[in-house]
Amino acid sequence: MKTKKLKGIILAIAIIISSTLSIKAQDFEKGMLKNIPNLTEEQTKKIESLKTPHLKQMLPIKNQLGEKKAQLNTLSTAEKADMVAINKKIDEIGDLKTQMMKNREAHKQEIRKILTEEQRLIFDMHNDKKEDKRPMANGKGMNRGPQGKGMIRPEPPVQPAPPVIEKE
Repeated sequence: MKTKKLKGIILAIAIIISSTLSIKAQDFEKGMLKNIPNLTEEQTKKIESLKTPHLKQMLPIKNQLGEKKAQLNTLSTAEKADMVAINKKIDEIGDLKTQMMKNREAHKQEIRKILTEEQRLIFDMHNDKKEDKRPMANGKGMNRGPQGKGMIRPEPPVQPAPPVIEKE
């Protein structure tokens, strides 16, 4: 019974991930192409032709990643957690993330081959900015200040006590 439920949850996660992958990839491609100056029609077509094979390559990996994360969650929340199994699952997740990063980088390099030197410079600068926008990059996000110690709230101002008026 538990296995059927777990398989259903994993399937649902995989469906959600696959549908959002397509949308994110389309947004990325549109944004990426918008920032590159003087793209010819031929360059645009070549770049567009790289997109579908890349998405086909990434989709199963993303789906597997979602499944592995769900399995890790199940393992880590068990009454008696099996650290060997947890560590093995973490390694599998790491392998999938490494594979995805390699595929993304290969895709970017294929795009760079199509671009002129000036266009590559803009493309590379745009990709660097994308990395900085991640909310959790470098400890930024989750209301973390420069110390990274959590939310920093200013101390409320101390109100002076009202003056005591003595009656004579």
